[in-house]
Amino acid sequence: MKKDMRLALCIKWAIAWVLPVLVSACAAAPRDASLPLSDPDEAMNRRVLAANQAVLRPISEAVHAVVPGPVHDRIHDLNSNLKEPRIFVNDLLQLRGEAAAHTGARFIVNTTVGIGGLFDIASRQGLPQESGDFGQTLFVWGVSEGPYVMRPYLGHSTMRDAVGSVVDMVANPVGWLIGTQVALATTQVAVTVGTTSMDAVDRLGQLKTAEDASIDFYSFIRSSYYQMRRAELRQAVGLPDVVESPATSDIDDAAADAGQSVAVAK
Repeated sequence: MKKDMRLALCIKWAIAWVLPVLVSACAAAPRDASLPLSDPDEAMNRRVLAANQAVLRPISEAVHAVVPGPVHDRIHDLNSNLKEPRIFVNDLLQLRGEAAAHTGARFIVNTTVGIGGLFDIASRQGLPQESGDFGQTLFVWGVSEGPYVMRPYLGHSTMRDAVGSVVDMVANPVGWLIGTQVALATTQVAVTVGTTSMDAVDRLGQLKTAEDASIDFYSFIRSSYYQMRRAELRQAVGLPDVVESPATSDIDDAAADAGQSVAVAK
């Protein structure tokens, strides 16, 4: 256990030393949320998507068949509440004071009145969840997004966001808190994997109709990812969340083919 705790402290110290270096190195880099879509490894990404669907679709269908709707809603709200500390920290790193204040208020309300986050009371009171992750923070600091990647199990991303998700996992405040209390460094991984699993199940369920109707499902979800992500990146630097780009036009075409508009919930 002492070895695990020393490893945890080393990781946190490493992050504390690396972040200022990244900030100073990237402060002058351009922050363009409308860069053209980049997918040089499309063939490999398509194979990974097919593997993800083959593995995760049966799980998604089983969860929806076994878990009653009200129970699923409570798990979804709990999952959402567990993300709030991570969102709060990243909003601070992005110097988004108002967003951080909203996130802190949401976490307090949902953790207390919402019975530990089982009920999303804050959203019902007009306080929706903010965006905030380390990939977004890297964008604010000027790091370029890199190519589009389809990750096993975790799904679509850009190279920058893939790196950011690893940092979010390692530095998950909820995971460190629980890990300290029970002296198990692996607790943070369990928390992150659990919330990621819930996200994967929900995502597959939401996209099932689009998959059945789309001419090219891979292009559809790639474009929807870029549109959703670029909206979040623009919000992070105080810009309107609507942007004209190749990804936007692609998603409009895909939505028309699918017979519905794109609705992506974060």
